[in-house]
Amino acid sequence: MSDASLGLRSNTGRDPSLSLLWRISDDALDPGYREAQVHVGAGEQKRWGHSVVLAAALLVLAALVTAAALQTVRGAPAANRTRDDLAARVTDASQQVDAARASLAQMGAEVSQLRVEALSGSETDRQLRDELLAYELASGLVAVTGPGVTVELTDGPPTAGTGDTGGADLAKVLDRDLQVVVNGLFASGAEAVSVNGQRITALSAIRGAGGAVLVGYRPLSPPYVVNAIGSPETLESQFAASEAAEEMRTIAATYGIGFATQESDSITVPAESDLSLRYAEPRRNQ
Repeated sequence: MSDASLGLRSNTGRDPSLSLLWRISDDALDPGYREAQVHVGAGEQKRWGHSVVLAAALLVLAALVTAAALQTVRGAPAANRTRDDLAARVTDASQQVDAARASLAQMGAEVSQLRVEALSGSETDRQLRDELLAYELASGLVAVTGPGVTVELTDGPPTAGTGDTGGADLAKVLDRDLQVVVNGLFASGAEAVSVNGQRITALSAIRGAGGAVLVGYRPLSPPYVVNAIGSPETLESQFAASEAAEEMRTIAATYGIGFATQESDSITVPAESDLSLRYAEPRRNQ
């Protein structure tokens, strides 16, 4: 073996006689496959990088949600205390208003009695007294007791009024229902009307607000009892034959609302304590 051959073996470490086999071994992988393998490796690196970013974002989001939940839990007792305090203040204020209304009604009754006594002397005084009482009755300034009719409206069951006929809210007594009943009673000859103890006057408003029924800006709760003073026979029969009663019977049959009418020998309709004079004109002598 020549020195050149030794030098070749020492440089390459391969037998020159096997050069063809070495070339086949070296070129076993196609160049395109090598390039694809490089791209696959780069793609795996990119996906790994995206996974790391996504994991970090999820960790940050989880931390924010946890912090918000902890803040809510920590603030819940304070919020509950604030709500309870507000509810207590509203209850106290309502009780004070009710007490003031009762006191005002009592003083109004005393003033009316003193007025009657003062106008009981001459015939002219008695005529003025009777005229004044008639005005007070019409305006709702005095309580009235006498025979009449009681109409009771109650909410229907929660399942009533569903499906094609409407939603569950239609099974509740609405402000419009009370308006229909009150107007129907007045049209049938009622002299004085109240709803759950609230006197209905020419200035009274029956309306709904947030699902609640308000009469004179005072929220009421069911059942709704409408008292009307008048001739029991005439008032009950005329109201039963009125369009208002027919409409309420239809609503009751459709949505399950309770609608009941009953005669009574003695009904008390309280005075309206919040009634105030807004407009006045001097009466001219005829």
